[in-house]
Amino acid sequence: MISRNSSLPEIKQVVKECLNQFYSTDGSILQRNKGNGVSERTIVFRFAHYLQNAISDFFVDCDFNSSFEGYIDLQGQIRGEERQGKPIENEDRTITKRFIDIIVHKRDYNSFQNDFICFEMKKWNNTNKNEFKKDRNNLRVLTSQYGYVYGFHLSVHKIRLQAKWTIFHDGIPIEENVEVFNDEASN
Repeated sequence: MISRNSSLPEIKQVVKECLNQFYSTDGSILQRNKGNGVSERTIVFRFAHYLQNAISDFFVDCDFNSSFEGYIDLQGQIRGEERQGKPIENEDRTITKRFIDIIVHKRDYNSFQNDFICFEMKKWNNTNKNEFKKDRNNLRVLTSQYGYVYGFHLSVHKIRLQAKWTIFHDGIPIEENVEVFNDEASN
């Protein structure tokens, strides 16, 4: 079981196991549609399903369109005001309310204690560089300004051994474009 106090190797192991389960159980959906795979949303949901089964103390939500702006009132109680999405500054300094592919969190006002891990996912055949940059910016901001401990950018490839991740912590990538299953012999 992982928690906010878990080490990065422990968290990576759970993510890797969930991704492996996705490939073992649902890998065939990556071959559908003349080899282009199913929609990214389907892939995100299936991975999130395995993640939720592995992390029971948190909610695993896809495109969660609600968040709170927390504050402490005069009595020292944590209060929150609902808002749709998390405001994230874009490269051009405009602000956009974002819905992240997957967030692992507790659904309460104390986001800096209960926002845990966030994920952005891309299929191997999505070559839109602006979407890639937006995803990385989301992870940078969420791990530096919103209390998420780690942010994973997962690149799902139809060949399991070519799946990659970049991991963000405190707003910076600490592992860049690493093959998830790089410790296994290739076929």
